[in-house]
Order: sequence, then C-alpha cells, then structure tokens
Amino acid sequence: MEILDRFFNPRSVALVGATRNPLSPNYNLVSNLLRLGYKGRIYPINPKEDNINGIRCYRTVAEIDDYIDLVAISVPVRNVLEVVKGLDGSKIGGVGITTGGFSETGEEGRKIQAEMAAILRQQGIRAIGPNALSPINSHAGFTISFAAVKKLPPGNVSFIFQSGMYEPRFNWIVSDFHMNIAKLIDLGNKMDLTEVDALEYLAHDPETEVLMIHLEAVKGDARRFFQLLREATRLKPVVVLKGGRSEAGAKAAMSHTGSLARANDVVFDAALKQAGVIRAETLDDFLYLAKAFGYLPLPKGNRIAIGTFPGGEAVLATDACSQHGLVMAHPGQASYEKLKGSFPPWEINLNPFDFGVVYPSHPLQNNHEAYILAMAEDENVDLMALELPEPFISFKAEDLCSKFTTAAEKGKPLAVWALEMLKFNGEITDYLEERHIPVFPSAAITIRCLGALNWYRKWRESH
Repeated sequence: MEILDRFFNPRSVALVGATRNPLSPNYNLVSNLLRLGYKGRIYPINPKEDNINGIRCYRTVAEIDDYIDLVAISVPVRNVLEVVKGLDGSKIGGVGITTGGFSETGEEGRKIQAEMAAILRQQGIRAIGPNALSPINSHAGFTISFAAVKKLPPGNVSFIFQSGMYEPRFNWIVSDFHMNIAKLIDLGNKMDLTEVDALEYLAHDPETEVLMIHLEAVKGDARRFFQLLREATRLKPVVVLKGGRSEAGAKAAMSHTGSLARANDVVFDAALKQAGVIRAETLDDFLYLAKAFGYLPLPKGNRIAIGTFPGGEAVLATDACSQHGLVMAHPGQASYEKLKGSFPPWEINLNPFDFGVVYPSHPLQNNHEAYILAMAEDENVDLMALELPEPFISFKAEDLCSKFTTAAEKGKPLAVWALEMLKFNGEITDYLEERHIPVFPSAAITIRCLGALNWYRKWRESH
C-alpha cells in the first residue's frame, strides 16, 4: 500500500525527458501538472533546457537535492537503461517508464528489460512499466500523460490498464463521456509491479468505489489475484476486460506488451464469475459499465419499468431484459390512476409504456415526468429505463429533465437512451449526467448495464 501510494500521491516528481517544445508529446508532462493544480514539487530533467514553464530544469536526476517519490522516464529507448543506471535508491521511491521497445520486441528487448529490473531491484526502487503511461490521481491533480489533459474532475471509478489504449480518447472520456475518474494506472510490460499490486491497493482505496481492470494476461500470482478479486467484490463492483481471448489476439498481445495471453479463456471466465466480477465484452461495454456503476445505486430487486417512444422498441427492450436477468415490473393501481389521464380511448400497458401512443394528445415532457414520478413511487418497481426520442432535442434541458432526478432520490436506478445520441451530446446529456443519470446510445446497452447492476446486487446478497 505504501509503495503504490508514492505513485498515486507523490510529494515530488522528476520528469526525465520533459521539454519546452509544444510539438512534442513530452511537453504535456509538465504543463498538465501545472494546469491541473498539482501541489507537489516538480523537477523537469533535460540537459538541453534551463527551465520549462518557468521551473528550473536539471541535467540528471542525480543533480536534484531532494527525495523524489516518483521518477517518470520518457526518453528514447536507447537512453532508458543509462537513466536507470544513474538512479540512487536512497533518494528515489518509484519509477515509471513510459518508453516502449523492450520485452514486446523480442529477445534483445527482453534482455535489456531484465537488466533494468535487476538494477532497480538492487537499488530497492519499485517500477511501473516499461511501455506504460500513468499514474493518474484526480484527487491530487496528478497525471503522467502525453495528452493535453483539459480537466480532471475527481470521481469514484478507478482503472487498471495493461496498455495506454485509453490515452488517445482520455479527454473524451472525462469530458464528453462525463466519466469522473478517481485513479488510473497503466502497467505496460509489468517488469515489476503487476495487476496484483494495483488490485490490492485500489481494492482498499477509500476514493475508489468502482474498480475497472483491463488485462491481456495475469503476470503476477494468479491465485493471489483471484483471492484479491473475491475480497474486492465484497466491497465494491469490479469489471474486467480481457484481451487476447483468441489465438490471433494472444499473438497481438505478445507483440504489444510481451504478454503470454493464451490461458484457457473458459476457465478464466468461470473464475471471474465465482469471484463476483462482471466481465466486459468490448472496450465500449467496459466504459458503459464504468459509467453505470459509477453513477447509479444498486437496485433493491430486478423488476424494471421501461418507457419507449415506438412500441416496437419496447419489444426489443423486453427481450433484452430476459437476457440480462431482469423481469418486467407490474406497477400497482396507484400508478395506473396517476397515468390514466393521458391514455387514448383504449387501455394501454403501463409496462412497457409506449409514449408514442399518448404523445398526440399530451405534451411529451409531461408524459415522461408523470411516468417517472409514478414509477419512482411504485413499490413494485426496482429499476427504470426510458427512451429520449428525437423531439426532445428542441427542449431546454431543465424544462425537460427536472423530474428525472426523482428516481435517484427514491434510490431507484434510472438510465436513459437516445437513438440520436450524437445530437444529444449537448445540453440535455450534460444536464442528466451531471446529476448521475447515464445516457446510453441504445436500449440494448441500457438494459445490459442495468442488468449488470442487478447481477452484482444478487451476488453480494448471496456472499
């Protein structure tokens, strides 16, 4: 715990390879920390610069007369070993190596990586990487990133990645996708610290309420890893995305991070379920599940109320509920009395509810508000899923969505979807997601995420 705390909460950081050149990715190593308000001491290392962003620059780490909690090394692969050889374990807590080109490249790269590992071990210095970005800690305004991170709002979801695949979309994740991250660590080739170390730390981290793990292979003690998963899921939801499931994917993992990923996937999948872990199928699924668990409370049961605009989509949404362990709720008489005033001259179902049928004679926003209020009060309903149809695009967010928070106030998860997702990525989505009501691009994704919340609820109650 103390070791990884140096990485996530460093009081001082040395940035080897920092530069004043705004065309270089390394330019953001210093500028991000200043932009995000990092309070620790910053030491740029570049023999060709006197200062970077007004901060004195050093030629080597050895010139710094201070204890350095974290040294981030981002120099060409041919220079990394030389930098590692110059580190003094009595003055350094940890090292993060962003540079790639080691064990993932072949025998020569593996030899150099092994030599670096031996040097660091002898000095008593722990390491992330090589071939790894991070760490990130939103609560400390700290990030090691090549991207120009525009904002880093504190959140409750933490990520363990085996690669930097999040990096090209990082600003989108924290901005347009509205994913507030607590902590993030990219382990890369896992020369020293592994997923076992990261899991043990984040499982007990009070700022981490949801834990997301991306793996290509388990490099640490697999028995200990699954033991920690079982311990973690008793405290918080854990979602795993594993690459290298196919033979071709395993070969790609070997060339990417040097991971031998050809373990039996059926056995791995069964072990995850026994540990109470939700498995993501794709990166999109992974991120949607992160949003669902990060935003929503666990339901009290599996009875769901669904409202759609076209009736045909209600059928598909109902099918999805059966696939994901949810059952259609049977709203009570009180709900019927609250809603019957909007009915056409014939009786219609309360669940699934077809807003398209009542739309011609009653304002659309009134129908949605009435349905939300009724289902939020109904003791026969545990979860809610609603569609935002295209006509909503012309509404002001506060006029349209002011009653959507009622479900959350009643402790009932509510998620919405919008088929015109690109058009909704504006005021309405911002309004809802700022209030922890997730907006998804389809009914299938919405039901999948709500079903995962219910699956985890059932697992927690039985263990």
